[in-house]
Amino acid sequence: MKTFEKKKMKYESKDTSDHIFKQIRERSEKYFASQKDGKNANSLLWFKFISMMVVAAVAYYGILHSSSFLLLTLCYIVTATALLIVGINIGHDAAHHCVTGNKKVDDFIFEMVFGINGMSGYFWQMRHNHSHHIFPNVFNYDSDLEITNLLLLHPEQKKYKIHKYQHIYASVLYMFSSLIWILFVDFTFFYRKDHANLKFKHVPFYELLKVILLKIVYFINFIIIPFYLTDFGIFEIVGAFIIMHLLVSLALTYTFFISHHVTEVPYVHADETNKVVHDTWTRHQVITTIDFHPDSPTANFIFGGFNLHIAHHLFPEVCHTHYPELTLIIKDVLEKNNAADWYKSFTFMEGVVSHIKHLKITADDILAEKEAQLSGSI
Repeated sequence: MKTFEKKKMKYESKDTSDHIFKQIRERSEKYFASQKDGKNANSLLWFKFISMMVVAAVAYYGILHSSSFLLLTLCYIVTATALLIVGINIGHDAAHHCVTGNKKVDDFIFEMVFGINGMSGYFWQMRHNHSHHIFPNVFNYDSDLEITNLLLLHPEQKKYKIHKYQHIYASVLYMFSSLIWILFVDFTFFYRKDHANLKFKHVPFYELLKVILLKIVYFINFIIIPFYLTDFGIFEIVGAFIIMHLLVSLALTYTFFISHHVTEVPYVHADETNKVVHDTWTRHQVITTIDFHPDSPTANFIFGGFNLHIAHHLFPEVCHTHYPELTLIIKDVLEKNNAADWYKSFTFMEGVVSHIKHLKITADDILAEKEAQLSGSI
């Protein structure tokens, strides 16, 4: 039985009239032909995977052998950071089936990586691949615009007076996002039918059982085992666990948001009457996405496909270790076709500042429009 249906919507065309994507594709294919593993993972990704899992294992050993609350908390943070790097590097690539190229193997890797971080990948993968990636920043078609009602990202959301202050409280909210996701969001997806452009028809019951099981295993690993195998009390264990989530969640959420939800990129309304987005797929993917630290090997190692996000949106089927070379190709082709202004990048902190500004501007504009409508109706 088919799991979901998609709303009908398309772009005016995939490529531009001057065939920009064709030029990028042709040059990228020459690059892939020179790579032993083609578009899939190379030795760098496997080095990241093994090294970060070793760091996580050593830090977890430290949790069980810490002599002070400070050291305990530090070991929790290092464990979660290493697993986060595994998640946004290997887990994200596996969700797009570009680690081994074998769909079943990559799905197993993806679910394992998400599982050890306490999250279910079932809904995330479908929403990410079949909604966000196709229609980034398109109202009612990008599931990432439906993350929470506490953030006002587009005019058709329900509006509250508190949204006026979302640029102030957003960072505090982000600190709790991973815990909220683990404890609640994974479960809410099971009774929601509509997810932006997707309508879920059938969800296997065993997926719910998997979610429950992985939550139990996660809390056993990070709370029950440390409580029973150390001399720390339950409040100290839970305290370190929460501090870990507050810090790592803040970094994770900003990593996600600054790739699309900043002042430098637009939001788009689809033409619901004609069922079309009035743009080419190629241009839309580039202008609604932004890179950060594109020339930094350190950023490439830590953030995987998120800091070179434009290459990821044009080539989601390609492992992120190839993105530095693809980004050079993309920038060069855009420049040669007088479209260099499509490409934008900044630093991580510039992205954070831009995101906060974006939240304020968006809320002010939408709430002002609502107030004007109410005044006009009186």
